Amino acid sequence: MKWNKKVMTAVLAAMMTLGTLGTSFAAGLGTIDMSALLQKHPQFPKAMTEWQTDVTNTQKDFQAELKKTSDKKAQEELVKKYNADLNKKRIALFNPLEKDVLEKTKQVQKEKGLDYIVLKGAVVIGESQDITNDVAAKLK
Repeated sequence: MKWNKKVMTAVLAAMMTLGTLGTSFAAGLGTIDMSALLQKHPQFPKAMTEWQTDVTNTQKDFQAELKKTSDKKAQEELVKKYNADLNKKRIALFNPLEKDVLEKTKQVQKEKGLDYIVLKGAVVIGESQDITNDVAAKLK
């Protein structure tokens, strides 16, 4: 009988310790909604307006070039060229915003003592702390 009580006490103590460890690991994980943060960035409206203008102008230029040739291979090359140009413009417009969001994320990570930050929705099992609003507050 006494032995069973000792075993049960040890098992319960182990379970409580493991439960506490699990909680401390979960506290070290934060998530952010990158899309929402980019949209909340003060420079996003300006970048988006410029991006829409770039897309419209590129489409006009592409259509004008496309009318000049009926060769399928030449048309495919035009598609590649204009897609590459648009991609470069997108990167130039939105990379600075993404870098700023990541910098603010690092600040919040340090403030909250988090070990890891992942994109929202990436955590399949376990708990994490959503810090999207904390990062958004730093963007203002």
